[in-house]
Amino acid sequence: MKLIVTIKAGDATQDQDIVLPVGHATQSFKWLADAAAYRFIHDGAPRHGHNLSLSNQSREKHSLPLNANLMPKDVYSADCPFFHPDDVIKDHVVDGQSITVELYTEIPLDDYGIPKLSHWAFIACRHGESHEEKRERCVQEKRDEVKNFLAERDRQAKLRQIEIERPKLEKMRVILADQLIDNAVIESTVNEEWSLIKGSGVLDNLVPDEGQQEEIRSFLERNYVELSDCYKFYSAVNSGGGTHTLEFIELNKFLSETSILGEEHSSAILRIFIDSHISAKNGKSKVKPSIHSEIHRHEFFLALIKISIFKFITLPKKEIARLKRQGQHVPNSKRNVPTAPKALELVYDQHLAPVLANMPAGAKMREAVASKEVLILMYDNLESLKACFEKFAQMKSEDGSISLSEFSAFAMSAGFCGGGERRRGLQKSSSFRNGRASERKHSITGDKTSKGVTPKDIRQIFSASQNDRPEEVEENNGENVSHYEVMSFSEFVEAIARLGVMKFAQGGPKKEGSDEEHEELSYYECIKMAVEKACSIE
Repeated sequence: MKLIVTIKAGDATQDQDIVLPVGHATQSFKWLADAAAYRFIHDGAPRHGHNLSLSNQSREKHSLPLNANLMPKDVYSADCPFFHPDDVIKDHVVDGQSITVELYTEIPLDDYGIPKLSHWAFIACRHGESHEEKRERCVQEKRDEVKNFLAERDRQAKLRQIEIERPKLEKMRVILADQLIDNAVIESTVNEEWSLIKGSGVLDNLVPDEGQQEEIRSFLERNYVELSDCYKFYSAVNSGGGTHTLEFIELNKFLSETSILGEEHSSAILRIFIDSHISAKNGKSKVKPSIHSEIHRHEFFLALIKISIFKFITLPKKEIARLKRQGQHVPNSKRNVPTAPKALELVYDQHLAPVLANMPAGAKMREAVASKEVLILMYDNLESLKACFEKFAQMKSEDGSISLSEFSAFAMSAGFCGGGERRRGLQKSSSFRNGRASERKHSITGDKTSKGVTPKDIRQIFSASQNDRPEEVEENNGENVSHYEVMSFSEFVEAIARLGVMKFAQGGPKKEGSDEEHEELSYYECIKMAVEKACSIE
């Protein structure tokens, strides 16, 4: 190993760095300092009055005092302000690294004639028992200096990186503004949908207590992202209907797969489904509710409230009444019927949370899309992503959009629907309450038997990536089209991220010594692989 050493001796500093061979670098830094001092003299460092061939300026710069006795003062580098004198060289530096060695030309003395050594020199030269305490204190102070140096260097590096990344992040946050919802947007959206629920008058009959109504509203706001994504995924289960409304068959599948209610309650489910069509009650829809009609998101929230009350309040009360009629004892555990807000929380905690945890959705997915790493990834591939979007858009303009069929064509062209790296990560939750449920294939976690993303997965990703602004209906070629039925560029970018998680989670190659067939990948790694696929389309 060879090191490039800059030697400073008092006011004398060499014009050029010296190359100092250190063999296998098993020596200490104290040895390095001594070797540097030897080379400094050996290479002909001039003394005052000697080597008159040098210019006056050069002689002034490099000349040492006539009686100079060189002694190591400090050893450091641009990356580390302290190398312990006893540490082994190879443990801290690499071949060709630059090191600075400072040397005393004379030892400074205090008022009592005692040498005033630098911390490094004291650590290197004072090994007596009487100096042990001070030596340890010097070591700790130098360690603290290194720690502070590294922290400041990292801080400055982050500041420089922020300056580089800021314009990228700002641009992507503008482009994805509709997807990057914050708490204020969630609160506004929940309030708007809550006003539709309240305006129907149904809730006042269902939950008369205003305090409990506010608890329910707070619950919806707190869990809005997860509940909204859950609605979007199930609204796309059936290929026969739209991806932005929930049919009766989809509600049935939702309740069955989450084990909330079974087939024995089908009549009650149908009644709840029909009674949740509050758009018909407030005059916004002229369609008479039936088993063939569809409900929107705020109506799904109302249905969920009704279902929670039915499961955890109505059914237990019926059981209590039955036991009393038969003269049987009613245990205290059955007498404690929860309030409506508590029933809603029980449904979420016991039935929805285990399923939601396995979805490429919810707060974790939203946070991944909004993360700095993903935004910069999208920025670095922005032009390719735009070209890909325009290739499949209905019209090549800034207002262009992609329909479900065109998004499906994109997924096929990019290779998401083929075999290969199909993810196995969205496994069925072990938290389900019975063995039968744990074996079920859940609609919102993909088809586990496929090695590619299925058409149903694509419909669900298309639906889940729609932004949460209120539904707007626009006229296109003489037909009324909801914005939930087409995909903007920002929604397209989010859909690519969701496709990546759907396809690649736990799809990485098996690591040596691992018992797992596939290693779990981070959301960023999955999204990066998806972006690469999208950008590879010619």
